[in-house]
Amino acid sequence: MLTSLRKGAASWLAKILFALLILSFAAWGVGDYLSPEVDDAVATVGESEIGAEEFRREYSRQFNDWRRRFGGNMTPEMAAQIGLPQQVLQATVRRRLVELEAGRLGLAVGDGQVRRAIEEDPNFGGRLGGFDRALFERVLLTNGLTEGEFVAMLRRDLSRRQVDRSVGRPVQASRSMAEAVFRYRNESRKAALIRVPEDTALPADPGEAELRAWYEANRDGFMAPAYRTVTAIVLDPDQWLDRVQADPAEVREVYEARMADFTVPATRRVRQVLFDDEAAAQDFTAQLATGADLETAAGNIGRTVSDLGPVSRGQLPQAALADAVFSLEGDGVTGPVQTPLGWHVLAVDQSTEESTIPFEDVREGLHREVAREIAIERLADLANDLDDQLGGGATFEDAARALDLSLLTLESVDASGRNRAGEQPDGLPAEPNFLRTAFSTPAGEDSLLVELGDGGYFVLRVESETPPAVRPYEEAKPLVLEAWRAERLDEGAKARADALADRLREGRTPESVAEGRAVERTGPFTRTEAKPEIGLSRAVVQAVFTARRDEVVVARAADGYAVAVVEGIEPPSHSEEEIETIREQLSAEMVEDVRQQFHAALEDRFGVAINRDLLAQFN
Repeated sequence: MLTSLRKGAASWLAKILFALLILSFAAWGVGDYLSPEVDDAVATVGESEIGAEEFRREYSRQFNDWRRRFGGNMTPEMAAQIGLPQQVLQATVRRRLVELEAGRLGLAVGDGQVRRAIEEDPNFGGRLGGFDRALFERVLLTNGLTEGEFVAMLRRDLSRRQVDRSVGRPVQASRSMAEAVFRYRNESRKAALIRVPEDTALPADPGEAELRAWYEANRDGFMAPAYRTVTAIVLDPDQWLDRVQADPAEVREVYEARMADFTVPATRRVRQVLFDDEAAAQDFTAQLATGADLETAAGNIGRTVSDLGPVSRGQLPQAALADAVFSLEGDGVTGPVQTPLGWHVLAVDQSTEESTIPFEDVREGLHREVAREIAIERLADLANDLDDQLGGGATFEDAARALDLSLLTLESVDASGRNRAGEQPDGLPAEPNFLRTAFSTPAGEDSLLVELGDGGYFVLRVESETPPAVRPYEEAKPLVLEAWRAERLDEGAKARADALADRLREGRTPESVAEGRAVERTGPFTRTEAKPEIGLSRAVVQAVFTARRDEVVVARAADGYAVAVVEGIEPPSHSEEEIETIREQLSAEMVEDVRQQFHAALEDRFGVAINRDLLAQFN
């Protein structure tokens, strides 16, 4: 149906009929069906609303800006992943809060200020300089604004700027603060480490009563996620390959058209020696011409041989090098060749000539590609038919029977795609949008027809939902036993580490208490450095930097615990430039902190309510 409408709409007769249809709707007063008004607000700020249309315009502007940055490759899915809808709404809410505060303070913007702002705006400047009235009107027309609307927007913007300027005045961080931050970031410490791993032998299992009591004391650790049971119709092109047949002649045509993909370029193994001047390169080439070994000759003059490996013409970085290498007939030495890097002497061997992968070697893969394209085309038509069936009131079951489609039933899956057994059920589409749709569609309702990223489609119905709940003991028992064992192993390692630490605090050396364990001397490290392979985990680093010199600390490491003795604290040296750089960073952060606190205070004063359901439509 959708395809038919698109084709039909291309004719003049169809366009005339559509025009008459629109006029008839307008005459009957039901124009809302053609351009529905959206009354919902994405957010309410104080007593004002940020309407869906206002938000959509701002979101579209920001989305298009991102698309230009990414060269047109930005998609709505990518925008949702980086949180663009939330970012746009946050910025819009903040602007509205500042506007309300400007009104509360009675800040007025006179006509003269507005006039000057327009006349000084470079967007309205003509070729000869100065304000261009005609250009001003064209810009407003292009953006769908009347002069009155633009002036009102500008007046609000100017009043908002007055508030922003008063809040965002420069703040200068003190030198002592910058020095303290520098010390914190760059101070280094040294420690002696003794690792205490967990036992490899599992503890004896507890009795049933003990395990059940432990479960009752730790019930919150055995929460089951929300589960949903879903019925879906999935049109997957990969599952339709057995229903289509690719024409062998078409497969051959694809092979011929993509011959460049199946052509293996000629290659040469290239080794090179690089020189700064031509004379030295000439002397070296002459030595090789007499039969000298490349590696030996290069070593004799303190030069390094670079082995570029087998390379094609296109893989060589300079055309001059490629011409020299591929002009040789067989193995040999060529050069010197000059490039911006210097003078190259090149030794060439292990030559292979250009070849073509035979059709028979790729026929099966090409056949599948062609068949898949046919399947995608057929599924597009089938998706239209399915949409028509469901739009006409057919149930999933009726539509599936009418179109000879299969129903997919997924019993109790969570948002990660796993069932109660922790397994991924058969038939679950790999497309992430399937699960997102399954968990954003209200229980008992149908989704819209949604495209799969691989050329397919799906529509689903959420049959039921089980909210998150504590797993019953019998169901969770394997997990309970595993967690109980892990706790016992952790407790044992911690007790042994604490005993080691107590002996070290008595003044004994790490080697005397290690009991055969290795003692690692870390060397200097900062707060941001960790070396888990020697037991210097993030937790150990944090513990060492909260301790004094010669103090003993115990912290979690990757395979158990680590006992550390702080053996050295080294304050960093700094330059004036480093301190000034940090002062600038701190000053900018302090200004931003003031802004954040100001906006938070405005939220408390005016109140902000977000329509999460409406915002979710942009994700």
